[in-house]
Amino acid sequence: MADLEREFPRFIYVPWRDDVAHTDRGDQVVAIAQALAAKTRIPLLGVAATLNTLPDSWDGLPRQTLKSSNGSGGAKIEIHFWPSTETFSRMNPSRAAHAFVLEFGNWDLSGWARHNGAVHFDTKDLMRPAISDEALDLYKRIEWNGNNSWFDSPGKRDALHDLRRLRELDELDLVDLTGYMVGKRSASAIQQLAKLAAKI
Repeated sequence: MADLEREFPRFIYVPWRDDVAHTDRGDQVVAIAQALAAKTRIPLLGVAATLNTLPDSWDGLPRQTLKSSNGSGGAKIEIHFWPSTETFSRMNPSRAAHAFVLEFGNWDLSGWARHNGAVHFDTKDLMRPAISDEALDLYKRIEWNGNNSWFDSPGKRDALHDLRRLRELDELDLVDLTGYMVGKRSASAIQQLAKLAAKI
């Protein structure tokens, strides 16, 4: 990451790679985040679903899990260790000064990365949405119609209508759509939207 521009990116997407051990990947990220924290004087925070998900080397450092946190208030440099879409949406990184997001296996978080302008850890490319303007407008309408998490009849009806339109456009990409919703809707709402999309 040393060749990135002087202003360090806010979001860094670290995709899963079969040819690199995820623990080694984690160690690389921790080293970079620690150097960034030392330079900026912004504290580090390890974010994981459970304590067991945090790497052994994180023992005793500030952390946040679904059940506990020993990090103080204020913006942090967050390292999200291998979240699922569900836990990621519940532990939204949008409050972070900088956030590294380490992907695990089949929990594809590239949709979130594209819609949040994350920098790809390996290629150094700035990620952007790869959907049409019409599809993005449909995403926004689906989000707006999800005030009751798409559980009520009108919300379901309208979401299904727009999901069908995305299918017609050949742009019904659940990874991309749910990634867009992270930080905008709750984990349970995103799960409900995924169930509706599965009916299309």
